[in-house]
Amino acid sequence: MSKKRIERVQNRLKEENVDWLYIDDPTDLFYLTGKEVSTGKLFLSPKEAFFFIDGRYFEECQEIDFLSLHLLSTLPELLPLQGKTIGFGAQNTLYSTFQELKEKGAELIPVDPLLQNIRQIKEPEEQDLLRESAALGSSGYDYLLSILEEGITEKEVARKLEIFWLESGGEGLAFSPIVSFGADTSKPHYHPQEKPLQKAGLILLDIGVVLNHYHSDMTRVVTLGTPTNEMEKVYEIVREAQRKALALCCPGTPIQNLEKAVRSWIERNGYGEYFPHSLGHGIGLKTHESPFFRKSDLLLEEGMVITIEPGIYLPKVGGVRLEDTVLITKTGYENLTNRPIPPSLLCL
Repeated sequence: MSKKRIERVQNRLKEENVDWLYIDDPTDLFYLTGKEVSTGKLFLSPKEAFFFIDGRYFEECQEIDFLSLHLLSTLPELLPLQGKTIGFGAQNTLYSTFQELKEKGAELIPVDPLLQNIRQIKEPEEQDLLRESAALGSSGYDYLLSILEEGITEKEVARKLEIFWLESGGEGLAFSPIVSFGADTSKPHYHPQEKPLQKAGLILLDIGVVLNHYHSDMTRVVTLGTPTNEMEKVYEIVREAQRKALALCCPGTPIQNLEKAVRSWIERNGYGEYFPHSLGHGIGLKTHESPFFRKSDLLLEEGMVITIEPGIYLPKVGGVRLEDTVLITKTGYENLTNRPIPPSLLCL
């Protein structure tokens, strides 16, 4: 699989006006080589591929038969960069690395979309891995519903979830779980505290696990006891907002059409100023990866895996966010989260 990915990048390079593509982001390196290395430099041209690593990984990486493998210390001798044009990822490359390449006499050109456009279309094998990750993620949500009770703290919930996933075969957390109770659900990226769950309180759960390197991401809001009329209303607006976005999920739809449909609906219901973040993002080897929704001019394509997560947050009152991960298919979408969102707030 990695060899074919290298070849796809090399074919794209023929359209770029660069001598080499430089890659050092660990996630990109894993995608292209199948190896987890913390320090590595991959140089690709339309016909050649050089992988420079430090001694810690050399023996393991000798298994790769489609790359020219060398120690980092040999880079200046084996690959002189003076006068060469180097394509690089401006979003991932450190400034110190940028300066180092310039000092070697190379001309640098940002080519971020090149690899992003390849990675954002998930291969069938990746789609299966994302299904499995999402299934484990959703089982974590089921588990949380079984332990939520009056008195349990936000931190306890987060700790128990991590243990559950690890014992179920997960590799770790995709991100620090967002577990918030009561009025703190109005804080989109809240960090769990030693706050106990109280009756008639909202519960926001934004959770994700890593399985076989691929991430899951989902959000649900439930309540312990009867919710207020206002929060029930907000929940119904957010639920309908997500339904409107999902209805547009098919190849050829501009991502901005999803954003516009959701924002228009929330604004018409009087809550426009309370939806402060993007509608969604791509997901795969990272929780947040291309396609990024904010100001995107991309069209949805078959094989993209994205999240749809509208939200409304009322300061000092409470918030609702509902998030599913979906795969764009030939005729529409497949919901990988696979946990139907009830028409009204779920009361535990």
